[in-house]
Amino acid sequence: MKSLALLAVILLSFIIFSGPVALFVTSRWAKNLSDSKYILVLRRSFLAAINVLGMLLSLSVIIVAVPPVVKFIAVISIVTHVFAINREYGFFSHWLSRNPNGPEGQY
Repeated sequence: MKSLALLAVILLSFIIFSGPVALFVTSRWAKNLSDSKYILVLRRSFLAAINVLGMLLSLSVIIVAVPPVVKFIAVISIVTHVFAINREYGFFSHWLSRNPNGPEGQY
């Protein structure tokens, strides 16, 4: 039973801390450190791994019958991971941003 509780603590702590770590990896300070291609690939690989694992664990916690507080933590974790992905790659920026000039563009 002790090892099961330890596993639950490890999984929940990964869900809690993976989002802020992903946001830190996508910060301006961390981006300025990646001058070479090797460090850029290493940073993006780490970011991809932490985002995939964090989102999968958060989705599994949402599906399983757990208290609402834990589900809320999992939802916040998913939101921070999506924000970190958007900050690094800009996948959702064109859907979230609004063009004030309309579809015609600027004249």
